[in-house]
Amino acid sequence: MVAKKKSSRLSQHPLFKAGIAALGFLLLFLVGNEIFGLAWGSGHWLGRLSSKWALTLTLYVLLGAGLFVVLLFSLYAANRIISLRRLLIEIRGRLGYRRWLLVVLAALFPAYFVFYLPLGALFTGVFLRLLIFMVSILVLAFLLSEKETQLVEWRGTLIAGLVIGALLTLAESFVLVSGYPFALHWSEGNRLWDYSVLFGRPRYNYPADQPIFAWIDRGRQALWGLPFLIPNVSVWIVRLWGAILVTFPYALLAWMVFRPLKAARGQWLAIGLWSLIFLNQGPIYTPLIFSAILVAAARRRPLWLALPLVFLAGHYAGISRFSWRFAPGIWAILVTFGDAVLIQGQLRARDWLRAAALGLAGIWTKGVPVLWGIVSGLLLGLASNGVIPTPSVEGVPGATTVETLQGLQATATHQPFIWYRLLPNEIYPPGIVLGLTFSVFPLILLLMYLVRKGFWKTLFWQRIAIVAALLAFLAVGLVSSVKAGGGADLHNMDMFLVTLVLLAALAWEAGFYKRFPTFLRNSPYVRWLLTAMVFIPAFLPMIEGKPLKLPSEERTRFVLERIQAFAACARLHGEVLFMDQRQLLTFGEMGDLSLVVDYEKKFVMDQALAGNEAYFEQFNSDLAAGRFSLIVTEREAILYKELDDASIGDSFVEENNAWVKWVTNPLLQHYESVGEYKDAAVELFMPIERNFVCP
Repeated sequence: MVAKKKSSRLSQHPLFKAGIAALGFLLLFLVGNEIFGLAWGSGHWLGRLSSKWALTLTLYVLLGAGLFVVLLFSLYAANRIISLRRLLIEIRGRLGYRRWLLVVLAALFPAYFVFYLPLGALFTGVFLRLLIFMVSILVLAFLLSEKETQLVEWRGTLIAGLVIGALLTLAESFVLVSGYPFALHWSEGNRLWDYSVLFGRPRYNYPADQPIFAWIDRGRQALWGLPFLIPNVSVWIVRLWGAILVTFPYALLAWMVFRPLKAARGQWLAIGLWSLIFLNQGPIYTPLIFSAILVAAARRRPLWLALPLVFLAGHYAGISRFSWRFAPGIWAILVTFGDAVLIQGQLRARDWLRAAALGLAGIWTKGVPVLWGIVSGLLLGLASNGVIPTPSVEGVPGATTVETLQGLQATATHQPFIWYRLLPNEIYPPGIVLGLTFSVFPLILLLMYLVRKGFWKTLFWQRIAIVAALLAFLAVGLVSSVKAGGGADLHNMDMFLVTLVLLAALAWEAGFYKRFPTFLRNSPYVRWLLTAMVFIPAFLPMIEGKPLKLPSEERTRFVLERIQAFAACARLHGEVLFMDQRQLLTFGEMGDLSLVVDYEKKFVMDQALAGNEAYFEQFNSDLAAGRFSLIVTEREAILYKELDDASIGDSFVEENNAWVKWVTNPLLQHYESVGEYKDAAVELFMPIERNFVCP
């Protein structure tokens, strides 16, 4: 009751009201400024405005003024709109089944506007999208609220945020499901080729007795490659499978690790949506999610069953990414300690033995050597910020292997550290530190509050394990994010983010689920933290989301036919190298053209960032000898970029300059462009000194 009175006093404080009014006016003004920026210069009907844009601005001014008036009445004269509130509540009650139709429309509108309407490509301003997001949540919360005395409830508002955020997250991935034959982004096409090699090798014209080198871990390759077990599977199906993998497992993890308690089934279902939007902030590679699901499946199981589950989790994580090998073992320890405290309020000898056994099972497959290799490698790299000599992989001069301690150290440090990417920059505007803070700080504050207030009982050694695990995962994630090639999002914070979901499950089961209704009524602190935990990740897909814009079918067919014609001619005079766009081979667009495994774009970029001179000596030699009669790659230009200043960098400066130095320069010395198709991100090259002609 005291907390409720404090909340009421806060909402009635003049400074609080003035602050809310000022924020509302500022948002409406900034939205108007974004629309004006689009409109100005569109014509000469009114100044430099066209008639359509002048009408659009007028309508927005009227709408904005109306919204601001409603906000002011809600803050300063709520008693004068009581009749309006009653009318709206009465209308809501009379809607019947039509209410649920409106619920569906309100929930779908933000995702449809951003990812499927042409207007989503035009109205990209973050403040306009924030306004759409907030209004959509209020409308949906109004429709979901059940109380006859309230327009909007906190519970309904949170559910509205979860539903809209989940739909935005799904749309962000599923909008890319397309039958378009060319790559949708820088590495997408060649990743499809990577996935196909394990189960789809018969698709390629390549000697059966020779291995096909694909630069990808076996765990990821097997998971994403499952559709290639289907004969003649299409690129549309493969992209659909990829969209499923980077969405639904996020929710599945929460539904596995949060126990479906009878008293909180509704919360349990909602938590799955929260996990979907929370982990999408990475985003997180699905094999790590499946490893965490296996650890969750081992919770409170007999040791004879838990041990193989955790062992499998560690093994699968290890073959999916070498730096993940030790994560499942640590998670098993955290969950074991947490469950022991939840059940009997203390740690007994058997709990320590179980934690030790499961921890060892999780890291048994080279987990300890990997952890030591990463840590020692990072220490060496931080000391020199240079390149550690790398042991060679058979057939790939100077390339790194992770099968030895030296290889692990080299892999952890074989690219330079770019520290400014921790701060705001062009690649990732908030920077890793600020972006991570926005993403996880509300959850961390909530967990700390529950511990401090005694709502989540923890013991000394349990807290030590939690802090140590979080700091270890945080350190690995931050350092990985500042290596060249990283820092564009939070995906390297994967182990840290998954650990927070596991800890949230322990705190929820410790009693948060029972106190949830009370927190919503009486605790403004928890209420606002929950709101931030939902709204921040829910809104993120709207910031840079846009519809998938592709060339027309006629243009796509024309470009594809040109590449086919060049390849058909060039194959008569030498090898045809698809450095990029290898998915054209995967899905049969090039017929029975022989596969050239060497010099795949992603792997070449990795070697360029590592400055692998031995590798590029062979590359230069092959180019000088005219080994390839045709090279299919992206647009090439000798254009070195520079940092604007010491803290803010232009887009992927280091990556661009490494590529230009090691790839573009030697390529343009020996090859010339014979076809450039910007809308497909393709350029074709043939030897300058060639003795053949292709149409």
